[in-house]
Amino acid sequence: MKFYFCGGASEVGASCYLVNIDGKNILLDCGIRMSSSKDNLPDFQHIQENGGVDVIVISHAHMDHIGALPIISRIYPDAKIYMTHAAKDLTRVLLYDSLKIMEREAEIPAYAEIHVKEMLNRIICHTPGHTFSPFLDADLKVTFYSAGHIAGAASIYIVGNEGSFFYSGDFSRFRQNTIEGASIPKLRPDVAFFESTYGDKLHANRELEESRLVEKIGSVVKNGGKVLIPAFALGRAQEIILILKKAINKGMINTKVYVDGMVKDICRIYKLNPNYLRENLAKKIFKGGEIFFDDNVMPVDIPEMREEIIKEPCVIVSSSGMLTGGPSQWYAEKLAGDEKNLIAITGYQDEESPGRRLLELTDEKDDDKKLKLGDKEIQVKCAVDKFGLSAHADMSEILSFVNFLYPKKVFLIHGDPDVIDFLGREVQRDIRTDVYVPQNGDVHDIDIQNPRKQLKREPFPSMKMKDALNEGNIEKLWRFVLDKIGVDIGLSVEDIGEIWGCVEDTDALKDLLNNSVYFQPDKKRMFLYRPVSEEELKSEEDKGPMEVNKMLSLVDEYFSRESGLYKKGARFDEKIAILYFDFPDVAKYRYSHLFKEFEERTGWKVEINENINTSAINDVIYKLLPDAAISKISYKSFDKLVSVKIDGEIEDIQEVKDKFYNETGLKLIVNGKDASVDTIGVVDKGSDKLEQNEALTIIDEAFKDLPHKPYKKSIKTSNGIKYIELSFISKVVGERYKEKIDELIKKTGWTIVVGSGCNQIEVINIAKRVFGEMGVKLKKNPSVYLDDMTVGISIDGDADDEIIKKIDDTLYDMTGLRLR
Repeated sequence: MKFYFCGGASEVGASCYLVNIDGKNILLDCGIRMSSSKDNLPDFQHIQENGGVDVIVISHAHMDHIGALPIISRIYPDAKIYMTHAAKDLTRVLLYDSLKIMEREAEIPAYAEIHVKEMLNRIICHTPGHTFSPFLDADLKVTFYSAGHIAGAASIYIVGNEGSFFYSGDFSRFRQNTIEGASIPKLRPDVAFFESTYGDKLHANRELEESRLVEKIGSVVKNGGKVLIPAFALGRAQEIILILKKAINKGMINTKVYVDGMVKDICRIYKLNPNYLRENLAKKIFKGGEIFFDDNVMPVDIPEMREEIIKEPCVIVSSSGMLTGGPSQWYAEKLAGDEKNLIAITGYQDEESPGRRLLELTDEKDDDKKLKLGDKEIQVKCAVDKFGLSAHADMSEILSFVNFLYPKKVFLIHGDPDVIDFLGREVQRDIRTDVYVPQNGDVHDIDIQNPRKQLKREPFPSMKMKDALNEGNIEKLWRFVLDKIGVDIGLSVEDIGEIWGCVEDTDALKDLLNNSVYFQPDKKRMFLYRPVSEEELKSEEDKGPMEVNKMLSLVDEYFSRESGLYKKGARFDEKIAILYFDFPDVAKYRYSHLFKEFEERTGWKVEINENINTSAINDVIYKLLPDAAISKISYKSFDKLVSVKIDGEIEDIQEVKDKFYNETGLKLIVNGKDASVDTIGVVDKGSDKLEQNEALTIIDEAFKDLPHKPYKKSIKTSNGIKYIELSFISKVVGERYKEKIDELIKKTGWTIVVGSGCNQIEVINIAKRVFGEMGVKLKKNPSVYLDDMTVGISIDGDADDEIIKKIDDTLYDMTGLRLR
């Protein structure tokens, strides 16, 4: 075996290792360096000069492991790329975000969008625990094993005739809030690569660090301060959100948490991959629940929200984790100058990052505490603290893992040089093995004279079925697995497909298994499945409600595909039938009587999955606009609207919007045009426009003595024509001033419209104040519901109906929203 170190040797970043085994070149990871002062790419020349790449295998989706994938894949387009399902979804999000960053910062891009698309098409996904053969002409076997760290992260095990090789990737053996720890059996590698990020440290107790973070946040918020937690968008941010949610639910802190940057997109991908999360989260997702966001934890959907957010005590979780870019830089600039605030660092900081510099400032005098963020230098007066929430193994975990696998040759990588040197000495003290500390550019030729014998697993028996596996015949599969394999072995979707005999769509099979009463995910490894025992199945059936398969068949009698039903499932233990409609809100309204009848007939409770079928949105758009040249369709779930970009104009656009709403329950915007951009008054064609600053001054003067003033005035453009948009606390309030705006249109010569947005933060603040003034105590902060423009509240104790009516009227007068 031969090993080429193209990046990620005595450093953290640009992980890229070329392994030659049995005459094949396998590239493990292909990342970038996050430091701006170094060449951020691996040494590709090293790869080209040593035979190129036959196959690429990826451990996980952090940018220091995937950031250069589009480049190497473009050079070697015939090389298939292997990773887990969650890793692929995350890779897509991170690389497209990287394209946006390069465009925003006017960099010469390292790759183009077409290269990302082509690279994604070369990816083949496999479940951890399933062994696959990447070559037809070589007896090489590759297996992923769950590595902890982040969702979809895997350690990689390669077995060939020349020996066996283990690559840890980034790993952690402890259970986190989002995922289980690494799950790796007693393998027998001849050569092993181990990450060494924290190889010279022992982590603080995780629970104590989480408690310390919560206590510090509670203290800061109580004293009127704000907390910024710069967090890596992938992994760390999701952990922090769940820590804060738990603390809020337990009443340990009372604050709003705002989530900004790419963190929101990663949360969405985590939800799409429940089988890679912990059991409690996966079960909640299977029920159609939300695991990250609620009334207290909210995404920042538009940049304009940021100025409002920082007016009140709160917590902000935002990328990037090292303050090298993203919204976290903006928040740091705004919050650093106030000693009441806190910036909480929770992860690894590169030696040249602003985050590392910020930590170093804690030892300096107040006057010297200056931090460079981008092109600006800011004075740091706020508190700065570091919390140990690492998702990497520490020294004890690494040493324990090395002892567990006991390879003949150990290579220590992915760490700072001093850390690796220290760890290497510790490994040599523990076990008798050859320890290597490679440098970038090194080549190591390892000849294994007597490769270790591998534990062989007999192949699973196959039913060799030719029919597609579905709800109607999955019982046959269950009986076969129960009889031939038993309940003790966890099976991947690939294993189950091979046992059945003809499964091509593993994603569809995964959905079938997740909703089946015959199989259940393994509690510790949700990506593996076990058949339920006959006793478990019978005990559930004896409880009374209709047998599950009969119930599911009856679903089809009640709801045809034309009703919008595209999938069905069941939670057997709770006797809940889960129905997936294209447009759930519409289905709830149209079929409420059928749901009730179905429940009475079957004894099963109906639950409607809340997620919209996004592909159905496209179908409706193309049906309503058959001749339009559509260039882009965007769905914004939080706002319940669909934005469509087309070439040209559409006649009877309002009729199209009405039909779209009736069919989907969603608002339609075409080419950025919305009701918010319809003029409230018509500009006299003969009038002359005033200079914009003069017009804005006149508007300020007009609203000076009125009860409501626009909190924002924006100059916008529609179809090449500039207009003024006035943003009030809500559109309802703005429309009360129609006559005043008509006067201003004539006076200024400008088209003036009322924005459709709602200043949710101000509405919440007003609601809290009004309830307080009326002597009514709330259990938690109010919630704003934009679909019906209401405010939801939870009262602590009883309140007089007359007082509630008075509060409702006052709230409506001040905000335009009613109590829910």
